[in-house]
Amino acid sequence: MKVVVNHVIDPRIRLEPNAGSDRSWVWSAFDFSEGELVETVFAMRFSDSEVAGKFKEKFTECQKNMETILAGEDNGDQNAGNEAAEALGSLTTKEES
Repeated sequence: MKVVVNHVIDPRIRLEPNAGSDRSWVWSAFDFSEGELVETVFAMRFSDSEVAGKFKEKFTECQKNMETILAGEDNGDQNAGNEAAEALGSLTTKEES
């Protein structure tokens, strides 16, 4: 089975234990895997509680990263990007005969 999930790791999403299990999670998000935005309830069961815990840790880490992005705190030093944009802006093309 191939799991396809295409949604933003929104900081407001809450992973909840599925039926009290320590190796499965359930959450709700807006999915776009079929090309249309649909509110979907997801459930994922893992081989053991350790793997489930690692999934939750990584999910929470990604949510924190998304909070930073949404708050605009990911801007940092943009000089390299600005320099690349300038270099690309000065490129020209020529027709070869």
